Order: sequence, then structure tokens, then C-alpha cells
Amino acid sequence: GSARAALGNRLDRHPLTVHIPADCPPVAADEVLLQSVLINLLENVVQHTPPGTAVTLSAMPDGDVLTLTVADRGPGLGDGDPQALFAAFQRGPAARGGGTGLGLAIVQSVVALHHGSVTARNRPGGGAEFALRLPLASMPHHG
Repeated sequence: GSARAALGNRLDRHPLTVHIPADCPPVAADEVLLQSVLINLLENVVQHTPPGTAVTLSAMPDGDVLTLTVADRGPGLGDGDPQALFAAFQRGPAARGGGTGLGLAIVQSVVALHHGSVTARNRPGGGAEFALRLPLASMPHHG
């Protein structure tokens, strides 16, 4: 919610669907830094997909990790290794004007700082998907 609010009306032309289980466990992450990661990923949707392109934000716990995914149905990531997009000053082949090419490098750095990983891929049927795998917060044991 705070990442969506930080984008203001820039995301208005991209329908956003959020799938987060009601019982989703918390991740071991700094809220402000994780918010900056989500803002960067959603800002990329705004910059690199046509208006009307839907975007989905989902969270799925799996063992001691939470996979947080931002997926769209835009033009995708182009040819080549999607992981190369995480290099500093790297911009996709279809990138429009604006931006420094640091957004995804920041995303990767913040996720790594939290002992997680991030991957990018082209979605079957079109679009891009960024998946962050972050460790779940340790839950105190009662007994």
C-alpha cells in the first residue's frame, strides 16, 4: 500500500492486482528499503509498458522464504540474459527516455542486503516478471 501511494497517480493507467494471503508471514526486511524495491519495480511498469497494461503483485510463502513477484503483460524484457538488467547503468533495449539504469541494480543490492535473491524473466504469453525471494522473519517460539 505504501509503495502504491508513493507512486501517486503514475500507476493509475495500469490496473494493479494484489495477491497476498491473509496469513502471509512477515519477511526479515527493512520496511523502507523493501518499499523502495517495490517502487522501483512498479515504476518500471509505468515507464516500460503501454497504458492499460495490467500488473500483478503477489506473495507466496514457501518453507522459510517468501517469493514476492511483480508481473506485467507489457512488451517483455527483450532478447539476451534478463539478469544483465541488474547491472548498474544497464537499460533494456526498448527503454524509453528517462531513467539512469540504476533502478534494478538498487533492487538487487537491497534484496542481497536482506540475504535474498531476485530474478527476471519474460513471461509465457508476453510480459515481464521479477521475482524476489526473501527470508521469512524468525517467529518466536512459545511453549
